[in-house]
Amino acid sequence: MASGKLLKDQRLLLKYFEYLDKMGVDRSYSIPSSEDLNFLEKAVYEGRLNLLEVLIVLKRRFISRVYREAASKAVEDIFGEKAEDELAIDMVAKDLATWTLEIAEALGIIKLDTSILQ
Repeated sequence: MASGKLLKDQRLLLKYFEYLDKMGVDRSYSIPSSEDLNFLEKAVYEGRLNLLEVLIVLKRRFISRVYREAASKAVEDIFGEKAEDELAIDMVAKDLATWTLEIAEALGIIKLDTSILQ
């Protein structure tokens, strides 16, 4: 799935997709798309956004594509506590945005410098 360069813990996304499958929801709606990658490429190469800003904007793009019930159940399963729906959606959207950055790097669209994260 993800390379682990930025998204170190993939359990939440894996559990989220597991719940989508159990609910009979098409997971392709939540998966990063070519439109997301094109947006990312344009934002980065026009020099408008730094990595943190791109992550925030991507997260906003995913919020509307996260299924509330699957996100809430996944967060509860992974962290052992029920979270507000908005928080669960935000957590899954952040992981989807981070995964998108990793996909973009794997495809050669961007180059991630994570030295500041070490």
